[in-house]
Amino acid sequence: MITLNEIKRRAAQGSHKYSWEDLKRLRAEDEARQDERFRKQFHDFKAERTFSRCGVLPIHQNCRVENFELLTQGHRKAADFARWYIDNFYLNNGTGFIFGGQPGAGKNHLAAAICNELMVAGYSCLVITVNELMQKLRACYKASSEVSEDQFLRTMVDFDLLVLDEVGLQRNSDAERLVLNQIVDQRTCRFKPTGMLTNLPAGAEAPDTQTINSVLGVRIMDRMRANGGKWISFQWESYRK
Repeated sequence: MITLNEIKRRAAQGSHKYSWEDLKRLRAEDEARQDERFRKQFHDFKAERTFSRCGVLPIHQNCRVENFELLTQGHRKAADFARWYIDNFYLNNGTGFIFGGQPGAGKNHLAAAICNELMVAGYSCLVITVNELMQKLRACYKASSEVSEDQFLRTMVDFDLLVLDEVGLQRNSDAERLVLNQIVDQRTCRFKPTGMLTNLPAGAEAPDTQTINSVLGVRIMDRMRANGGKWISFQWESYRK
């Protein structure tokens, strides 16, 4: 394919093989590519300015599905899901996931593995705890803040994959539920998948036992089930033991 730079080079040598329409078409194609690159760079800048980091923490940057230790059939099932999720992400219409289980079971490892591979493929990802999310949001209300609440929420919605960590360790206030509902709802409406990591069970027989359903509420959990959302159980001993 002849590029605009090639035409310029030939024109400088006195060759006038291409029409004015060719020049305009090639210029338009080149400008479109520049515009797409600019939009991606601008999004990355906004995300970096808002969160001071994108993707995963340094401790998880080498996490891959292939180096997730397979000790039980449950481990293999979780790893198989992560591999499937990565390989089929280009078809994703908003299918999210919840990794639920004990601390140290590898939920962060596989969530980071998913994000690491997706970011290499050019997708934007963020893993953030609910507490950190709320701290960032509250900082938007300060007079010195360069990011408004609306800009913050739009950035949260813009990520190709958003993973909310430590669901259940937040203050569990109505304000938190409202913000989480707004983010998950907006992402669901735009077919943007959301992942969650939690130590809480999905449900419990005892009415006073805290569960992810009681913490997040019916509306958010209904959104997480939309478009075939999956609950992946990490019910085995901690790797840290």
